[in-house]
Amino acid sequence: MQNFEKLAALGAQGAAGGLIAAWLGFGWFIRPVSSGGMDSTLHLVAMASTFVVFGWLALAHVWFGAQLKRGAIPIEG
Repeated sequence: MQNFEKLAALGAQGAAGGLIAAWLGFGWFIRPVSSGGMDSTLHLVAMASTFVVFGWLALAHVWFGAQLKRGAIPIEG
């Protein structure tokens, strides 16, 4: 079971990195360009509002990966 926890922790950390990369890709996709698109103020608002969603998802994956790295804590009683 120990190897599964290590692999799951690495997967969760990788998912967190992928979420940040997806957010940056989304920001690049909606960037203001000379031929049209959003203006810079709307782009900033869109990036800030989507960071909340992508950021919380990435943070949850980092937290879950840290829990998996620590391993199971036995219940003492």
